[in-house]
Amino acid sequence: MNKDINIIENDSQLEKPEKRKRGRPTHLVSQDTRNQVTQMSIVGTRYEDIALVLGISHDTLTKYYKQELELGRIEANAAIAGTLFEKAKQGDTSSMIFWLKTRAQWSEKNTTELTGEGGAPINIKVITGID
Repeated sequence: MNKDINIIENDSQLEKPEKRKRGRPTHLVSQDTRNQVTQMSIVGTRYEDIALVLGISHDTLTKYYKQELELGRIEANAAIAGTLFEKAKQGDTSSMIFWLKTRAQWSEKNTTELTGEGGAPINIKVITGID
């Protein structure tokens, strides 16, 4: 009998090939990527573009960086609103009007009211051509 032969008694002794994982590899979040996402969000970069820069999908971006995206958006809006508010306080009429329309629910409505002579109702005479 040859001593170099190993006898396999059951399937558990067989070496199984390593399973391949499907899909993209897991995204690893770091403080650098968090800062990068926040900075791009602050300047108004679209989510799709931020995801492209990081090499991830839009869904992965919002899954892992929701807080950074929201923080950036809020900071950007606050900075612009602050500048607008200061311009309005300094007397810039356009800034004042915009502020009041968006923040104080002011609106400009043009209404046209048609009346007859002396404010009376309009008389409409229908001419059919039939006597």
